[in-house]
Amino acid sequence: MPGWRRPWWCPGNATGVGHRNADGTVTQTVMFQRFCAQYGFEARFCNPYSDNEKGSVENAVGFVRRNLMVPVPSAEGYQALTRAWFDACERLTQADHYRLGVPVAGLFESEKEHMPPPPSAAFDPVEWRSVKADRTGTMPVDSNRYLAGPKWHSKRLQAGVRVFQIELRDPDGGHITTLERVWGRSPDTQADPAALLAVIARKPRSWGESPIRGDFPEPVRNLPGRMDAPERSSLISDTRHAGETYGFPATAGAVAAIIKAGRTVDRATIETTAARILQGDDTPGGQDLTRYDKYMEE
Repeated sequence: MPGWRRPWWCPGNATGVGHRNADGTVTQTVMFQRFCAQYGFEARFCNPYSDNEKGSVENAVGFVRRNLMVPVPSAEGYQALTRAWFDACERLTQADHYRLGVPVAGLFESEKEHMPPPPSAAFDPVEWRSVKADRTGTMPVDSNRYLAGPKWHSKRLQAGVRVFQIELRDPDGGHITTLERVWGRSPDTQADPAALLAVIARKPRSWGESPIRGDFPEPVRNLPGRMDAPERSSLISDTRHAGETYGFPATAGAVAAIIKAGRTVDRATIETTAARILQGDDTPGGQDLTRYDKYMEE
């Protein structure tokens, strides 16, 4: 492929791209074939460990390893690590070229003028799999469990496997939910708490056994247990409604702050407090009205 260089992270035996057959031919994966078709190029494969066939690629790999991987980096997750490496690569492009004496970023911009424009739609590296959910609506993907919801129990659904996300769709292709992908093996079931609140609101007695109960702060976790069924259903419904606008973390934090402040937990208060949390307010439970109470008493 003209102008192509193997990325530093791509192994010499790139099983994600294809494999070499006994007769010397290469069978490409479906994902890589789609990638080539998207950007309109052809791939040319070299022999493993044959540095003389790869030009200066191996030297570039060593340069990146020495500059970005020493000492061994650490991050909260793969996405954070990817962002950190992208930022580091951007800083490297601001340095002058070792021979031309001008910033590398400027040289790249000049080369882009001779390149064909990229497609209007970016390539979506996703692998769709047909997976059957168990009786709880949970689907296994790569030895980990992802919860679609009790509504989809024992049904065959579609799982879109991406680098950082798992997208679940119903048999007709409708979107169910998107969950964070887990690498390795996790004992926990990955679930979207906001997506399950509607189910719990219809069946408030299921709160005690709900898989998302542990995702709430302790004050919120215990409050529904002290309510009767209608009150519990109303609280969960209000929480779900606020979560659709302000997100689950801010909404759960808002309910916890309201309970701590001793205020009435209703939809309007949850939404107001959640909005204040998103704005970075240090008093998410509400403003301190003590001085005003004292003024009214006087």
